[in-house]
Amino acid sequence: MTLSARTAANLRTWLLVTAISAAVGVPYVFVLSAVYGFPFGTRAMLNGAGYGTLIGGSVFAFQLFYVQGPSGAWIRRAPFIVALTVRTVVASVLIVLAVLIGRLTLPTGDLSPELALGSLVRDYVFSVCVFITLFFVLQMRRIIGGRVLTNMVLGLYHRPVREDRIFLFIDLADSTALAERLGDEGVHALISQFFFDLDQATLEHGGETHRYIGDEVVVTWPMAEGLEHARCLRCVFAMTDLVAARADVYRRRFGVVPAFRAALHGGPVVAGECGDSKQEIVYFGDTVNTAARIERACKQVNRPLLISAELLARLRLPDDMRAESLGAVRLRGQDHDTELFAVSRPEVGEKAA
Repeated sequence: MTLSARTAANLRTWLLVTAISAAVGVPYVFVLSAVYGFPFGTRAMLNGAGYGTLIGGSVFAFQLFYVQGPSGAWIRRAPFIVALTVRTVVASVLIVLAVLIGRLTLPTGDLSPELALGSLVRDYVFSVCVFITLFFVLQMRRIIGGRVLTNMVLGLYHRPVREDRIFLFIDLADSTALAERLGDEGVHALISQFFFDLDQATLEHGGETHRYIGDEVVVTWPMAEGLEHARCLRCVFAMTDLVAARADVYRRRFGVVPAFRAALHGGPVVAGECGDSKQEIVYFGDTVNTAARIERACKQVNRPLLISAELLARLRLPDDMRAESLGAVRLRGQDHDTELFAVSRPEVGEKAA
C-alpha cells in the first residue's frame, strides 16, 4: 500500500516527536534522581524513555492522525479558543492515561507510595509543558510550512538561494459574479471553505501552500517532489474531485458549487527571506511570473487546466490523463510565445493521448 505524501509526512513527524519525547524523559528522570536520591542507572533511563514514548506517542498520534486528518476538520475549522480547548482537554486526558499506564508497566523503583502519587501530578505538569512547546512548534510548522520553517531556523534563506520549483496558480472562477450574488461576507465564507477544502488535496500530494491572494491560491513543490508520480497534476484533479464530492454541501450553504482555473509551470527561482515585523519566504523570477500569466490565459482559451510544454516534458503524464497542445501562445506582458497544453481526464470510453 502506498502512503499519501500527507500520511507519510505525519508518520515521519510522529516518529520524530515520539523519539524526542523519549529522549526528554531520560534527563527528566536524571534530575528527579538527584532531587529525591534514588539510583540513576539503566533501569531509570529506560523508565524515563518509556514514559516519554507513552506520553509523546499518544498525544501526538491524536494531534497528527486525528486533528490533522479528514475526521479532525471540524477542530481545525473551529474558532481558535474552541480548538485550543478541545486539544488541551484531550491531550490532558491522554497524558494522565499514559502516566497511569506507565505506573502499571514501568516500575517506580524505590519511590514511596506518597512520592509516587506526588510524582503523578509533577509528571503531568511537566508533560503538559513539553506538549505546549512541541505543539507550538507544530503550529508554526503548519502556518509557515514544514520545509520553510526548517530552512528559516537553519538560516538557509537568510541569503538568496536558487531553487528549481513547480508553481500551481489556482483562481476561483466567476468571483466577481459570486461577490455580487453572495455579498462580501458570503463570498468570504465561500472562499474560506473553498481554500480549506483545496488544502486537503495539497497536503495529500506533498504541496506547500505558498500564499493566498484574494480569490487566488499559490501552491509550490520542489521540482523533484512535484514531478514524482506527477504529483503536481494529480493534485489539481484531486482538488476537482474533492469539490465535486462536497457539491451538495456547497449548494446547501452557498447555493453554488465553486469552479476554478489552474495553471502549472516550473523552473528556476530565487528564494529568500523578506520583511521585518512579518517575515516570509518570497520567490522571485520569471518562473513565477509565467505561471501567473498561464493561469490568466486559462480564461482566454477557455480551459480549466493549463501546463507549460516545458514542465510537461519533464514529467510522465499519468495514463488516466491526456494533454492537448494549444500551440504557441503569447502570454500577456511577454514578448515571446509559450507553448501550452490543456490537460484533462478522458470521459469513460475515451482513450488518453
